Formats: sequence, C-alpha cells, structure tokens
Amino acid sequence: MSSESLRTTLSNVTAGPKRVSVAELGAASDSVVLLLMQSHNSGTCRQQAREIAAEYERFEQRNAAVAAVVPGSAPKVRAWRRLVDPPFPVLADRDGVLAEAFLQQTRYGQLGRFLSSIGRLPMAVVLDYRDGEPVLEYSYEGETSFDRPSVDELLDAIDECRS
Repeated sequence: MSSESLRTTLSNVTAGPKRVSVAELGAASDSVVLLLMQSHNSGTCRQQAREIAAEYERFEQRNAAVAAVVPGSAPKVRAWRRLVDPPFPVLADRDGVLAEAFLQQTRYGQLGRFLSSIGRLPMAVVLDYRDGEPVLEYSYEGETSFDRPSVDELLDAIDECRS
C-alpha cells in the first residue's frame, strides 16, 4: 500500500464531492473501511453494500468512514450505485489504482486481470488513521466471488485496532 495511491482522487458517484481520495476520508475519521468490489456487474457486491448500508450507523458510531471501490468507469459505477444507494461514497476505480495498491487478487491469469467481472476477487481492508498516517489493520481477501466479511467482522476489526 503506497501513500501516493491513497491520495489519488477517484470519481465519487454518490452525493458529496465529485472526487474523493482515501486520504481525505481518513483525515475526517479514525478508520477507513474499503470494500474493494469484484465488478460493477456483481449482485453479490451490491448485496454486501446493502448490508453495510443497513448498519452504517454502527460504523459512524466508531468514527469509521466506509467507501465501496468499484472497478469501472464513472457511468458504469453510477448505474451500480443506483441499485444500492448507500449512505457512503462509491468510488469508480477505472484504472485499478486501489486494487493494485492493496494487491487485490485475481484468478484466471491474464483473462481474469482483463475482465474483472470474472477474475477479480472481493477484498475488504480497514485502515487506522488515528495517528494521521494510514496503518493497514485488517485485510480480508475473498477466495470466491461470494466470500466476504460480515458487517460484524468489519466492526470487530475496527474495535480491535483501538484496543
């Protein structure tokens, strides 16, 4: 994870600023939860975002920002967002900047890297920003398209980095 990639601004397709960086989210919170989604076509990704949106107040109580990072152009990711409508930023990572920064896994070799909808595996990370600089405190790498951390697992990870 490079600090430079965390300062890269990505298109935000939800309400709020049009472009957002992870560093900006971290400057306004103690922790940042990034949901590195598999694809803008993935129903499982949308379901995960809905589950976290339903419990978003629990993240806010911990002063934790959440952002969904979806591969694809802003128009494609905007269409994905309309099906979910979360209360947190949805960032279009067209060039895979954050996927590369966190070494988000792919399968099926070159084809999987080219077609994220079949190759990219879901991932979630929790960054601790309490000291002003990001510290990677938790990383969950899905082994299949359906393998994702629960809301409670993410909240536990936030709580653990505070103890």
